[in-house]
Amino acid sequence: METTTADTAFRTRVVEAADRSVAAFLATHDADAAALPHRAAMGRLLALAAVTTEPGSAFYGAGGGVAGGVGSGGGVAGGGGSAAGGTVDPIRRCLDRLEQLQGPTGLFDGTNLCSPPDSAFTLNDACIALGIIRALEAPGEALADAEARLAGIISRATDALVAGGVHTPNHRWELSAALARINALQPRQDIADRINEWLAEGIDQLPDGMYSERSALYASAVTNPSLLAIADHAGRPGLLDHVRRNLMAFLPWFNPDGTLESVFSRRQDQWMDFEAAPFLPLYRRLAGQDANPDFAAAAAWLETLPLHEPAKLLALLRLDPWLGAALPDAPPSDAIFPDVLTPADAVLETCGAYRFRTGGAVTTVYGGCDNLVPGVVSGLASNPTFLRFAQGAAVLAGVRLSRSFFDLGPFRSQHTVRDGATVRLSEELSANFYLPLPAARRRDDGVYALGHEGRFSASMDFPGRPTVVHRLGTKIAVRAEEGQTVLELDFDGADTAFALELTFRPGGVLDGVIPASGTPGAFQLVQGTGSYRLGADTIEFGPGLPADPDTPPAYNPGENYRYLAGTNASDGVKVFITGRTAGSHRLVLRGSTEAP
Repeated sequence: METTTADTAFRTRVVEAADRSVAAFLATHDADAAALPHRAAMGRLLALAAVTTEPGSAFYGAGGGVAGGVGSGGGVAGGGGSAAGGTVDPIRRCLDRLEQLQGPTGLFDGTNLCSPPDSAFTLNDACIALGIIRALEAPGEALADAEARLAGIISRATDALVAGGVHTPNHRWELSAALARINALQPRQDIADRINEWLAEGIDQLPDGMYSERSALYASAVTNPSLLAIADHAGRPGLLDHVRRNLMAFLPWFNPDGTLESVFSRRQDQWMDFEAAPFLPLYRRLAGQDANPDFAAAAAWLETLPLHEPAKLLALLRLDPWLGAALPDAPPSDAIFPDVLTPADAVLETCGAYRFRTGGAVTTVYGGCDNLVPGVVSGLASNPTFLRFAQGAAVLAGVRLSRSFFDLGPFRSQHTVRDGATVRLSEELSANFYLPLPAARRRDDGVYALGHEGRFSASMDFPGRPTVVHRLGTKIAVRAEEGQTVLELDFDGADTAFALELTFRPGGVLDGVIPASGTPGAFQLVQGTGSYRLGADTIEFGPGLPADPDTPPAYNPGENYRYLAGTNASDGVKVFITGRTAGSHRLVLRGSTEAP
């Protein structure tokens, strides 16, 4: 790489944060190493190796044998005792645990037994730890022993990783990254061949830059770091273009509160307020390598957040000079939220996600749920939140629509179209009543094949029966205007009850609403306009609709959940607006901020 200027202030901050995290677990949890799962044991070992071998750390030399002894620059509060106690025994206990958990194939067990991809997570960290120890000129006896034992753990797992399989898209790249790191340490042609086999499938990147899982969690924790590792260790620099496209795609979806929008994910983060901090090393690496000012601006803002896994970040800094380079054209460190993260609008077409900024308001519309033919299962995008609205610190975290229609669950758009600042969402539901079987389909024994008709299963020969069909069409138009968003509901078909659920992030004050009958802790807007205020920021919403015992203020997750006594209900301050699915209804969300 070209000569770069190191960012010493950033490195110092990482070292201090790493020292604090290591001091904390040594003080409170070191004795539990014998009960740790393999990934946690290896993560702790990597953290210990990182601070023990870092000259600026209070733990430097505490692993026994690094020239220079225990340093004084780490800034551990009361950490002298922790450092003085050394890291030799904690490192040894982690190695003992890893060797105990490593099965006869060399793989580790967890929820998935003898799992190549789960083992790959641990072995990637093992290779990083081995790399920073081998980079030392004089590791000393204790670290030399750790080096030999880590090399043995890696060697025993290699054959199984080469031969093994996966079961999610990102696992291919995590496994390939581990193989690439192993091949750089212990080259073998069959390792390189296996990496090439996985890569020959093609990287699962959608046209808008998201990966097929559409997940912020897996993009930051697995796919992007893995592609970087394969690019670096297997000589495949072209893979970096996938990382660049993904990081560009995420830029408009960061939030000033330190989160990143993930409602469109196909994985578990679709239900989370996903913390953005894990993206820092990704933007930092490519900001330095590419001299990319947009990535530098994102990295500078991400640095204002608490560091994620600082000890692992320190280890990566040791091995990747780009990561520790001074950011090019970075804004001042006190920049609140850079312009590159706040475009007027943003689109992820293949995810059905749209964002608009008008005045001080931010409107996020989501209509990209997957077809739930197999039911609500892992790997599908199924979050029924179709709208978010924020005005500064006041956040309407989710708008959902329930309808009392054969327990088929909340509104999830089947067709989503953008027209300028308007996004149109629509869904068509149907449910059948089944008439008697025609004579030709009847069986003398009365026993028919067990089948599923879309809502439930029974031995009824559903395909052979004439039906009476009930339908309900729902159309929602969301239009972003200056300082406000207008939502228009249109229904067609069955006349039944609906409940529009508004969920606000806790911490603010509601006004203009009444307690919701039958739903403890929730509220209902029955007339006029309500408001939600947090500090100087306010969201007004309305108009409300009259309360009616036949239109209960409640959220219904649908039979897919309720049959198993489950729910996908969101957390927060709930306000319901209820009515009938006859005609049209209008809701206006208006944001304002008081001048200081």
